[in-house]
Amino acid sequence: MKFRRATQQDLPALITLEAQVFSSDVIAPRQMKRFLLSQHSMVFVAVAEPHITGYALLLFHQGTQLSRLYSIAVNPEFRGQKIAQQLVEKCEQSALEQGSTTLRLEVRNDNLAAKNLYQKLGYKPLKTLIHYYDDLADGIRMQKRLTASLPKILLPMPLYIQTTPFTCGAACLLMAFSTLNKDFEPNRKEELQLWREATTIFMAAGHGGCSGHGLALAAKKRGFNVELWTRSDSTPFIDSVRDPNKKEVIDIVHQDFCQQVDALDIHHIIAPPNNQQIEAWIEQGKCILLLISTYRFNGYKEPHWIILSGMNEQFFFIHDPHTEAKHDVSSSASIPISKAGLAQILGFGKQKHTACVVVGE
Repeated sequence: MKFRRATQQDLPALITLEAQVFSSDVIAPRQMKRFLLSQHSMVFVAVAEPHITGYALLLFHQGTQLSRLYSIAVNPEFRGQKIAQQLVEKCEQSALEQGSTTLRLEVRNDNLAAKNLYQKLGYKPLKTLIHYYDDLADGIRMQKRLTASLPKILLPMPLYIQTTPFTCGAACLLMAFSTLNKDFEPNRKEELQLWREATTIFMAAGHGGCSGHGLALAAKKRGFNVELWTRSDSTPFIDSVRDPNKKEVIDIVHQDFCQQVDALDIHHIIAPPNNQQIEAWIEQGKCILLLISTYRFNGYKEPHWIILSGMNEQFFFIHDPHTEAKHDVSSSASIPISKAGLAQILGFGKQKHTACVVVGE
């Protein structure tokens, strides 16, 4: 059995297979042709000459780290040969190569064989979709955090999961402290203390998040070597609130942080770091906290802090202090981000505010 990228010449065979496998929710010939030609999709086929025995359709969400396994089909005469599994694995590898860190799919709730396969491959249920299919059958949305080959450099960094919705920055600092000081033990009391020191931001629910200046100050005051790289068109995060009083508070706190950064002689660069600089820091064993927008991960426009944990030739690896499910925290460790795609996730808001905190011994 051979696996390859489909071409336009495969269109008749794909349409025949589609009609053979599905009685509803069938991809029309014109739509399949668009998928074959689009830059935002890939179609892979399994071939036992001269027959196409299966296919998988992979879609890329523009501007995000998400990919979607839109459709998969295997000729009933060739089932039992792990064709579907190999097609899924081909899609996973291709998604990673395109810079995606998460692959999502939908499956009929009554398709037990398919659900068992996806669970075997590490996919987790995300949402029940009521009457999702044409015949009103329910669906299940599932997703998997994709993993790449082992890092060339992997920092000895423990994973710490934030215990509140707003302490991602503090949780990343705890991971940095644990990496650089083997005697340091992260705990929730210190997590909340770091957040109290570093926050400037009013959120809709009333809680605040951490700024790069605040996190840099918290690390510096604990004796660590710190660099701060930022760029913003105005006071960071000030556009996240409308109330003039809240805007004033954010600006006052930020200006105070700026004065403290100057007073403590923290090295502050008004620019985002490039990949070569980040690679050099990782080689030196330094911990790099990055502010991102979660939109490219989950479609929601929220500020979020992550920390780099390693790299290889193609990917940076991150520890994400947030997890969707507490029983599956391992999926938040060493998440691959393509080096080419790192710049796409940096920055937040209309100001395109970027912040990077580099912590060393």
